[in-house]
Amino acid sequence: MKGHIFMLLEDFISEVAGDEVLYEALEECSFDSSKGFVRTENYPDEQLVELVNIVVGKMGISISEAHFSFGQWLYPKLSNLLPSQFTQYPHPAHVLKQLDDLHHVELKKLYPDAQPPAFQYNVTGPYTAQLIYTSPRRLFDLVKGVLAGMSSYYAVNIEVEVQPNWQGNNNCANFLLKYSESCDL
Repeated sequence: MKGHIFMLLEDFISEVAGDEVLYEALEECSFDSSKGFVRTENYPDEQLVELVNIVVGKMGISISEAHFSFGQWLYPKLSNLLPSQFTQYPHPAHVLKQLDDLHHVELKKLYPDAQPPAFQYNVTGPYTAQLIYTSPRRLFDLVKGVLAGMSSYYAVNIEVEVQPNWQGNNNCANFLLKYSESCDL
């Protein structure tokens, strides 16, 4: 996983749990965290998992809660980093429709060796859509949190129903979305 995600996670932990929890967690990690993370470097996913596991133990919350909360916090931060053609819309559906291109074109420009998830967005009605997420990382709760962050950012309520292991694929989830406002794409 890219160092940029680790750096965002550090910011999140510091903001939500405090610097003391962050520094204690980094000291407890089995990997060398003393040099800090470099935005463009790749780090093993296991290091992120270890850091998250230590922090959730200190905070007394579940992994699911941690992933959701990080995702919810993350979207507004990431939206500030995105080209305006991805975020200038009044409705999250416009962004979600472009999500796979964003990950596989824009992200790859910045980080050619990134391994982003795949997204497929299908409009199913004026107020409904389907978002299919596929990744061996299986961060379904993080995606649900990002959707909650988008809902707040765009002031459009999104009801989300998650169907994990979509079509028998353990690395895939189907997110059924119901918007409070219609969107013509």
